[in-house]
Amino acid sequence: MKNDLELYDRCAADWWDVHSNFAASLHALNRVRLAEIRDRVGYGFRGVVADLGCGGGLLSEPLARDGATVIGVDISRQSLKAASEHGDDCPRLHYARGDARDAPLADGCADLVICADVIEHVADWPRVLSCAARLARPGGLFYVNTISRTWRARAVAIWLGEGLGFVPRGTHDHRLFVRPDELAREAKRSGWHFECALGQRIRPLRTLLSWRLSVAPSRGTWATYSAWMTLGQGP
Repeated sequence: MKNDLELYDRCAADWWDVHSNFAASLHALNRVRLAEIRDRVGYGFRGVVADLGCGGGLLSEPLARDGATVIGVDISRQSLKAASEHGDDCPRLHYARGDARDAPLADGCADLVICADVIEHVADWPRVLSCAARLARPGGLFYVNTISRTWRARAVAIWLGEGLGFVPRGTHDHRLFVRPDELAREAKRSGWHFECALGQRIRPLRTLLSWRLSVAPSRGTWATYSAWMTLGQGP
């Protein structure tokens, strides 16, 4: 089955296992994502963060431990259970069950909305952007990380990533991948000013030698990439 969303309940116990088939690649990508977020908002950011599709809290928890007040939202009960148990000693960290397309949070509640590994699993993903715009305060930031719909991204994420076991089979459907130009167009419709896209690349030699995914920033956005947006600003 492609885009198997039940995977996140079945494998929820492995969210924080950096050696697991389910989560190892996510932890590798997470190091790059956290660096991008901290570079933009500063290490020790103390605003309010809404993490849409937070999964097991791999971004939510580090940002809360940095000093932010973080509310993670996910539809997977088991993932939220794993997230809550792992971060139960962090008073700034909160979780709520809900859909990233219609999060049960107040309008204008967030200084920063983040959404990683989500829109490439949602057929009507522009609704996620609209929800994020509702949650953000005027001038608030939106950070998205996803996979571009290119043949090279399909080769890396599915043929190699899933084929060699770096991620579970059935995780992705390449038809749901989103190109940066598509993301920018829909962002504008939701009131976001699309600022930039930041690419990531796989380090093939390090990955094969260690048999663990190794990821680094890249100038190209043909594989995984991040985007920064600001609400209600720009031309």
